[in-house]
Amino acid sequence: PPSRLRSAAAQRLMRALCRPIPPLAAPRARPPRRLAHELLPRILQGSVLPPRVQDLITTHAESLLPPPAALRVKLPELGARLDRVFCNRELRMNDVKVIGFDYDYTLVSYKWALQDLVYERAKNYLLQRLRYPPSLGECSFDRSFPIRGLVFDRRHGVLMKLSYSLAIHADTVHLGRRRLQHDEVIELYGDGLHVPMGEISEHMIILNDLFSLSEACLLADVVQLAIDADIPFDPAALAADVSSAISWVHLSGALHDTVAADPNQYLEPSPRLGEMLEQARLSGKKLFLMTNSSFAFADAGMRFLLGDQWQSLFDVVVTLAQKPAFYRRDSAFRVMSQHGFVKWSQAEHADVAKGRVLVGGSLRELARLTGWTGRQVLYVGDHLMADLAEPRRQAGWATAAIVRELEEELLIQTTEQYKDYHTRALAVSSMLRRLQSLDLPEEERDAALDALEAERHRIRCCAPGLYNSSFGSVFRHNADSTAYAFALKQHVDLYTSRLENLLAYSPHHRFYATRCKILPHDPD
Repeated sequence: PPSRLRSAAAQRLMRALCRPIPPLAAPRARPPRRLAHELLPRILQGSVLPPRVQDLITTHAESLLPPPAALRVKLPELGARLDRVFCNRELRMNDVKVIGFDYDYTLVSYKWALQDLVYERAKNYLLQRLRYPPSLGECSFDRSFPIRGLVFDRRHGVLMKLSYSLAIHADTVHLGRRRLQHDEVIELYGDGLHVPMGEISEHMIILNDLFSLSEACLLADVVQLAIDADIPFDPAALAADVSSAISWVHLSGALHDTVAADPNQYLEPSPRLGEMLEQARLSGKKLFLMTNSSFAFADAGMRFLLGDQWQSLFDVVVTLAQKPAFYRRDSAFRVMSQHGFVKWSQAEHADVAKGRVLVGGSLRELARLTGWTGRQVLYVGDHLMADLAEPRRQAGWATAAIVRELEEELLIQTTEQYKDYHTRALAVSSMLRRLQSLDLPEEERDAALDALEAERHRIRCCAPGLYNSSFGSVFRHNADSTAYAFALKQHVDLYTSRLENLLAYSPHHRFYATRCKILPHDPD
């Protein structure tokens, strides 16, 4: 009882807490959602819904349509969104003492001319060394056809996109340049339209980085060539030939020599990169470059971007790293001499202190020579598997991905056409869920559901074409995330479209993950 409390203040507080709660006032009647009716012309315009279903929707619009706020496409200002770094896991830049960078498509961005070069050199390899039909010479790289994240099935010769659950996106399956019909895809993969993980590792080529765009295009063109010429072919054999051609382009030195001789033709300029790297150093962070490329190739590109003294910006430079094997093996570094020869001796602490270029090596040796471990290291790369998955698993490094396509997809999402598709898709999906709660005859309800499902499919078939007419978005397909997007979520803490976006943030910035619903029952 309040009378037993010693202090007067405590007694007053207790009396306030013990007062009876007044009854709740009757809730105010909500005004009708006029916007729901105003949305109807937009939703029904251009649809293929039967008149009977359109009448049903019009009659029950208040029950079927969600609140107006749920249908609004909420996008930040375009400039801020394009420059944004997206966060999967919280990261405090104060805790990051070391930032490492891959070279290709990270420190350096390439023009489309590089894809043309890779395609042409690999095509000539097939023509000259493997005696492919001369008609292949008429083919060229088509930048509008492939996207990152496709898989090529060596059993059937098809290119396609998979979802995060390894379901096949049937309307992305291409044999050569022809999109297969749904019944043809069913004939190849069965009604489940699913690929077991074991079959992916055994029978499929995963094309997950930007260098693989030219490979995907050449695979499709070679298959199409065989079909057009009515030549019996084994898709696995064609894939092996194309793989050999692509490997030769990268390993023979032909590609590197051409790019190094004319970097202005193939490299995108980055006027602010040097200043941003210098600011990171001045903030007290160590910087290192680790690439699978040779020093000569990286040196030519970095001189073009940053000048002759570019090495002074980095505490450690590692070349010919052979990622991802670098992260798992136990190999010593060797040192490159000032004359460009690789010494026979093992690299030691003195070599790191003097800023000498390291060759080969391993994650374990890097930690021994530098003391860099755990999440004090942030490594930035473009290839999810080769660059970013293993350092998270093996050493707990923080990771960031550079995804160049992100910029273009964000631009598309600001267009009125995308907003229209998005709004209509949300509305139809909502009506599908809510329609079943109406007291309708079973036959009428099922007919309406069938019509709405057909309309949803029609919208979903139109929207991906805004990104890519053959395969759609790199990150989504209909309501599913792609296998590539799932790997991006799984293996990286941060991602953005350009390295400069990340370096523009304060060295003390704290990145917080945007809340995403993992399961439908999670609160918004």
